[in-house]
Amino acid sequence: MKTQILATMAALVVGLTGCSSLQPNDYTLPGQPGVGRDGYTVTVTFDEVANLVPNSAVQMDNVVIGTVAGISVSDWKAKVRLRLMESARVPADSTFAIGQKTLLGAQYVDVSAPAQTPTPSSAGSIAAAVERTEVLQDGARIPVTQTGTYPATEQVLGAVALLLNNGGLSQIETITSELATALDDRVPDTRNLVRRTNELLAVLDDNKGEIVQALEALDRLSAGLARDRMVLANAIDQIAPGLRTLEEERQSLVRAVTRTGQTGAQATKVIRASRTALLANLDALRPILTSLGKVGDSIPEALKIGLTIPFPAMTTTNVLSGDYANLFATFDLRVSSLTDTWLTGFGAPSTSDEGCLLTSLGGC
Repeated sequence: MKTQILATMAALVVGLTGCSSLQPNDYTLPGQPGVGRDGYTVTVTFDEVANLVPNSAVQMDNVVIGTVAGISVSDWKAKVRLRLMESARVPADSTFAIGQKTLLGAQYVDVSAPAQTPTPSSAGSIAAAVERTEVLQDGARIPVTQTGTYPATEQVLGAVALLLNNGGLSQIETITSELATALDDRVPDTRNLVRRTNELLAVLDDNKGEIVQALEALDRLSAGLARDRMVLANAIDQIAPGLRTLEEERQSLVRAVTRTGQTGAQATKVIRASRTALLANLDALRPILTSLGKVGDSIPEALKIGLTIPFPAMTTTNVLSGDYANLFATFDLRVSSLTDTWLTGFGAPSTSDEGCLLTSLGGC
C-alpha cells in the first residue's frame, strides 16, 4: 500500500515538473507560419508591446513573412526577436508597428516599407521585392526610432467616449443651425465676401516681396531706435519742461487763437464789404491796361528820349568820343523863376526878362 502511494506521488511530481517546464509559446503551434531553418532573425526595440506574445504573426502588406520568436526587456525597452522567412526581403529603413487584426483579435507586428520602395503583394513575390535597397540581414537590430504602436482598442473606445460625452459633439447641431440662420438670405453676400477675400489674399501673395522688405525696413528702424534708446529718453525728458510751460500758458494760447479767429472773421467781413469797390477798380483799370497794351511797342522808344544825362541816352557813344565833351547849357536864374520853382513848386517858366542875372553864351 505504501509502495503504491509513493509511486503515485512520484508520478505526480514528475508530471507537475514536466508541466511547469512546458510553455506553449516556446514552440510553433499549429496554424502558425513555418519559418524553417533557412530563415533569419532580427531584433526590434519597442517602447511598449501591449499584449503582443510569442508566436504572433509578422506581416508586410497583409502578407505573413514571419513570426515573433521571443520577447525580452532591457533598459526599460521591449526587445522583440522576429524570425523572418528567407524569401522576405525587408528594406533596412522599414518601420515596425504593433497592430491588432480585429477589434478583439490578436496582435501582430506590421512591417511598412518606404513608399518609394516596391513591396511584395503575395507570398510568391516576396523574393522579387526590393533588389536595389539595402535589406535586413540575419542578426540585424532595429532601433526604437523605427518602431511604433497603433492605437489600441481601449484607446479608440476611450477617445470615442470622450467625444460623445464631453467632446462637445452635441453642440454641432446648435452651431449648424446658428450658421444657417446667419447665412439665411445672405448667400450671395457670403460668396462675394469669399471672392473678395480670395482676391485680397492673391494681392498679398503678389506683393509678399514688398511686404517682406517693409518688415525688414521696420526691423532696421526698430534696431536703430533701440540703439538710440538713451538719446530718445533724454529728449523725452527735456520735452517735459516745455510741455509744462505750454500748460501754464494754455489760457493765453487759447485767447490768442480765439482772437485770431475773430480777426479772420472781421477780415472776411471787410473783404466782402469791399468786394464791389474792388471789382469796380479792376473794371476801371481795364481800359488803361488796354491802352498800355496798344502802345507797348512805343514805350521803349519814348524812354530813349525821356532819359537825358543831359542828352538822350542813345547819343552817348557819339557825344563822348574822346576825353572831352561839348556841353551847351542855359541857366535861368531869374528871381521869378527861382521863386516859382523852389517856393511854389514846378510851374511853367516865366516869359518876362525881369530879374535876369546870368546867361551863358549870349545873355538873356
